Amino acid sequence: MLTLYGSLRSQPTRAVALFCLANSIEYQLHFIDLSKKEHKHPGFLAINPRGLVPAITDDGFNLAESATILRYLAVTRSVPDHWYPADAKRRARIDALLDWYHTNLRQTARYVFTKELQETVFRLPPAKKEEVESYKRNMIAAMDTLEREFLTEGPFLLGASKPSIADLLLACEVTQTQLLKKPDLEALLGPRPKIRQWLETLESNLAPHFSTVHSAVRKTAEFLEKKRNSKLQSAL
Repeated sequence: MLTLYGSLRSQPTRAVALFCLANSIEYQLHFIDLSKKEHKHPGFLAINPRGLVPAITDDGFNLAESATILRYLAVTRSVPDHWYPADAKRRARIDALLDWYHTNLRQTARYVFTKELQETVFRLPPAKKEEVESYKRNMIAAMDTLEREFLTEGPFLLGASKPSIADLLLACEVTQTQLLKKPDLEALLGPRPKIRQWLETLESNLAPHFSTVHSAVRKTAEFLEKKRNSKLQSAL
């Protein structure tokens, strides 16, 4: 039995779960509560010594790193070729996009964390304003690259007619922006119609699984909005 360790509030964990659901891969989700630092507990560190989610166990085989997990599942399960093509050149383009993701879009997601989650959800000291602004600038740059370079003539990344594992990983990162205040969210997605259309197409293509794995994010977004309204009412 395949076991996925993580939380659906984690962007990369969502991508792996979505891949499994979309391809009818049977798995068990072992919830790791990040807010309680369960990813640093000895039991989980025995699976991934780096203490990061997601991780999997597959018949006694432990594996971490979301992109590697997705590649592994794509080649060890019977899934359609479009997820991770056998053709070396098409596969290399997806690999290059995954490499870009880790050093760009994934890193800049700390904008959402420092602005909305660090203090309210994880009860950590608030980030410095200049730190948040730096992450914001980097995220805007990454979103611009995604809009201009990777969303071209087709409905999915790299002009593809069907989604790849890269679509899942990048989309689950972008959807984390739902946790932002509406003006901040609009500032990111408003000027970028290709990204908005790509997300809508992916959600429609992978229904109902896309919505299923994002239910925790949407609940968190509702929680944050209630907290903001409560603060506003208190200030009046």
